[in-house]
Amino acid sequence: MVLESSCPVVVNPVLDVQKYLPHELFVENYGYYKDPVAAGIYDKLLHERDPAQQRVLMRAFEKQVLDVEAHEFPALWWNRIVVGRSYVKGWKFSPSHFVNQDLATIWLDK
Repeated sequence: MVLESSCPVVVNPVLDVQKYLPHELFVENYGYYKDPVAAGIYDKLLHERDPAQQRVLMRAFEKQVLDVEAHEFPALWWNRIVVGRSYVKGWKFSPSHFVNQDLATIWLDK
């Protein structure tokens, strides 16, 4: 079992579902399963230009991976808890690990 977070900076469904691709297409998928149907749907999705058809293909991909084959199970809740010291100033906490990480605005008030 592998548990990891998904914190994309930009919402892009085609990139966001890479974790659910078979291992031969996405080497960071540690399920090591093969699913040629999902791979075929994803390949069509990559080359489709019509947003309405992209949506249809994405729903088909989701159904294949999460319902028909059930290789993965997404945890749909994430609660980020960040503890900060009272003398650290200028830090903006966000729900993502990847935004507001510019350290130029942070100072220590000691």
